[in-house]
Amino acid sequence: MNIKHKLIALLFTKKTKLECDKVLSVYSPYYQNLSKVNKYNFQIRTLLFIRTTTFNSTQGFVVNNKMKIIISSAFAQLTFGLKTDTLKVFNNIFITPQPYSYKNNAALFDGDVNLHTKKINMSWPAIERGFKIPDDALNLCIHEFGHCLIFENTSRSYLSKIFKKKDFNNWRKHAEVKLEKVKSNDNKVLRDYAGTNLVELFSVSLETFFEQAEYFEENEPLLYFSTTKLLKQDPRNKTNPIL
Repeated sequence: MNIKHKLIALLFTKKTKLECDKVLSVYSPYYQNLSKVNKYNFQIRTLLFIRTTTFNSTQGFVVNNKMKIIISSAFAQLTFGLKTDTLKVFNNIFITPQPYSYKNNAALFDGDVNLHTKKINMSWPAIERGFKIPDDALNLCIHEFGHCLIFENTSRSYLSKIFKKKDFNNWRKHAEVKLEKVKSNDNKVLRDYAGTNLVELFSVSLETFFEQAEYFEENEPLLYFSTTKLLKQDPRNKTNPIL
């Protein structure tokens, strides 16, 4: 744990950390496999994300601490190897009790990142399902936070970028090859939705990266290892994934 997180840890009570550990020990397979030291660091990053994020919901639907911990743990998981531990722009999360729709649009959504309102919208049943089934490469929180990382990385100044330019360009090179594979139905690892565009491919590949790491590496090694360099972690190393 770096000095920054050691100081931040002082902000949270022992009771708060124990509650975080209790929830993550049930809902987060990623957390469950970490070493004791990494678990503590993960707790602090999760709690920091909660403290710097506004959670709202539809009237009559309460977002409790357990839900906040589960949601925030996905961001801690994504960024566990990075210096970035919070979002600066998309730090408002709106949770609904069921799939939702937009005005004048009949389509139902489980989640989206709204570039106009700067909000992350997600339905709780889809969030929970993503953690209850840990190996199907479907995790709504990972997916939507993946979008946020791309959008914020693009908008930040050179010195505050989330990803190193060299690492991102390397990932993009391999991602563009994979995008064409998906579009031409020559696809084995990622679900077809990854063929929408590079932004969707990024988020879909993150879901697979964390939930089917060995399968991903075996079938798309160049894209897999470019992702490990980008995120500074390898989830195949379960106790200490940080590179």
